[in-house]
Amino acid sequence: MSVRRIAIVSPESSGGARHTVEKLIKGLRREGFFVEQLSLRGNVLMQTINDLVNASLLREYDAIIYTGSIPRASSLVARSRAKVLLFVHGFVLHEIAGALRTSTSLREMAGSLYLAFSWNIGRALKVVDLYICHSITLCEENGLKKDFVLLPQYIFPEELEKYIEFEEAPKSDKGNRPGVRVVTYSSFAISPRLLPIYHIVALLRSTSRMVGSRSVELTVIDPRLNERREERWGNLIVRYVKFLPRREFLKLLASADLYVERCIDEELRMSSIEAGLLGIPVAKLTHPKFVARQDYGDEVLWSSSPRELVDVLADYIANVEYWKPYYAKKLRNFLATRRSWDSIKKPLVDFLKA
Repeated sequence: MSVRRIAIVSPESSGGARHTVEKLIKGLRREGFFVEQLSLRGNVLMQTINDLVNASLLREYDAIIYTGSIPRASSLVARSRAKVLLFVHGFVLHEIAGALRTSTSLREMAGSLYLAFSWNIGRALKVVDLYICHSITLCEENGLKKDFVLLPQYIFPEELEKYIEFEEAPKSDKGNRPGVRVVTYSSFAISPRLLPIYHIVALLRSTSRMVGSRSVELTVIDPRLNERREERWGNLIVRYVKFLPRREFLKLLASADLYVERCIDEELRMSSIEAGLLGIPVAKLTHPKFVARQDYGDEVLWSSSPRELVDVLADYIANVEYWKPYYAKKLRNFLATRRSWDSIKKPLVDFLKA
């Protein structure tokens, strides 16, 4: 059954999750599909109620794409009339287990347990026709061995120009700021695929000792924080800041000399893609078993060894005036040729048009 009308059912969100949904809608509309978003608001209970209320509306669509990694109850109704797809964003059960460990109330625990139940019952009843994953590892770790397509983080051609306004804005700040600014982004997710922030701090502490007196400033954006704080080790300053509105985040990122990706598998998350669009090189530590799955090489400052990555970072920081434009150009070219919507859309679009 060829698809004309698509509903995107997504929990209300902010930051990267919201941006991912917006880009998916934009990409599918470019392919000629009629796409509408049905948002699920509030906590898990309210989202479930909203979803059940929407169930009758879903009869009007040829395909329903659920985002947020969890198949919703309405999928039991929708699957008899439409193609059902699920966009899986993380290591689902690992992240739910992490949420359970950090729950501060019975309501939060009950919500996490319900999501785990929904994931397992959806798999058992086979309500999903096709899973969408950002990477092979993500599908593999969620036990998805078939009926999936890869949709890595991507860009649209006009984004290469759109981000120039942010890239140009902080020039005066860069000129007055000594040393090197490094940025990384924490998140609410607790997952074994994400390098802990204290490991990133340890990497930068080791690196800072190797670059003489050159100052290094690491800014950690952490949405869990209630207030800013700062730490100092020799020539390294670590600043922890709260969640930033999108424009403020992009301005900070544009003022950086390097962005550190926390993902230790082959994926480059959206913040790394945005760094590349802003002309900011990206560094990451990749676990050895995922190296062969990377589709990038020297476009990114990466290593499978913490010790080797420290050496790479020290050379970069000591010679940032030379290396920054080199890596910035390599990464931007990679995004334009290997991570454009047109280069990654085919498996998903083919499934919808079949």
